[in-house]
Amino acid sequence: MEENNKLRYSDLTPFQKKSICNGCGGKGGWFNPPEFLFHASCNQHDFYYWRGGNENDRKEADDAFYEFMKKDVSEAKWFRKPFYGLAAYTYYKSVRIFGKKFFNYCDSQKTKDNVIELAENNRETLKNSKNIIQGETNGNS
Repeated sequence: MEENNKLRYSDLTPFQKKSICNGCGGKGGWFNPPEFLFHASCNQHDFYYWRGGNENDRKEADDAFYEFMKKDVSEAKWFRKPFYGLAAYTYYKSVRIFGKKFFNYCDSQKTKDNVIELAENNRETLKNSKNIIQGETNGNS
C-alpha cells in the first residue's frame, strides 16, 4: 500500500472516531477493563484493529499500543508508575492473547479512500436518524 494513502487515526473525524473506537476492551466484548489513563491509547488501538490487515499488521498494532501506554505511564505521577506499568503490560499481553477475534483480518488495510466511504455512510445514517426522530416528534411514529 502506498504510504501516503495509508489511513491514520488523525485522518478520522470525531464522529468517525466515536463510531470506530470504544476505549479499552473489545468492541462488543463481555469484559471492559478499567481505562485508567489509557483511553486515548485504547482508542488508537481500536482504530488499528478496525483498519485491519494481516497478522503482521496486528502485531504492529499491539506493539504500538504498548508503546503508547508506556508513554502514558511515563507522564503519570511517580508513585503510580509501577502500577500503571504493570497494567500496561497486562493489557498488552491480553490483546496479544485474546485480541485476535476483534482484529479485522483482510487482504489490505483500509485506506484514506475508505474514510470517504465511511463519511458518506455516516452522513446517510445521520440523515436517516434525523428523519426518524422528526417523524416521531411530528407524531408519525
